[in-house]
Amino acid sequence: MTVLGIISLVFGVLGVLLTIRQSILCWPAALISVVTSGYEFYESRLFGDFALQIFYFISGVYGWFYWERNKGKIFVVTILPIKFIIPLIVVTLLQAVIYYFVLSYFKGDQVVFDAILTACSITATYMMTKKWLENWFCWVLIDFAYIILYILKGLWLYAILYFVFTVMAAYGFYKWKKERS
Repeated sequence: MTVLGIISLVFGVLGVLLTIRQSILCWPAALISVVTSGYEFYESRLFGDFALQIFYFISGVYGWFYWERNKGKIFVVTILPIKFIIPLIVVTLLQAVIYYFVLSYFKGDQVVFDAILTACSITATYMMTKKWLENWFCWVLIDFAYIILYILKGLWLYAILYFVFTVMAAYGFYKWKKERS
């Protein structure tokens, strides 16, 4: 267990809890987790996860400013519009294929798993910034799959973290769905 891993765990959990509460502070908490996780993933040759942390960092800054800019507006949890389902699936599949070839070129480890989870995570992050309820369902599936990946890589702290994230994502879905009722 590394110090960076512990920092990632604490701020990752805090970021998700604050997201569930729809607090703008979720973004800076997540940024701390992202930076520390990025280093760990790079060292483990999970280049897709490393690149994903760069994306999360950019998304975290975007989400922070987007939520801040819209905090005076009515910005409520909504259901994913049907017209976005097919485009989101297509874009996610295209990303996964592209990431597969990029990760293969850089001799990443667990390339197929890493590419698919990276693509799905980017899509779910986009859905979260829009406050679409279904983002939480996606995170339950993604986080559960990450548990398997991290066990395969021997990254036990991250496996535990993503177990916590899976449970929290299920709770986030419940909480946001209740708000919509």
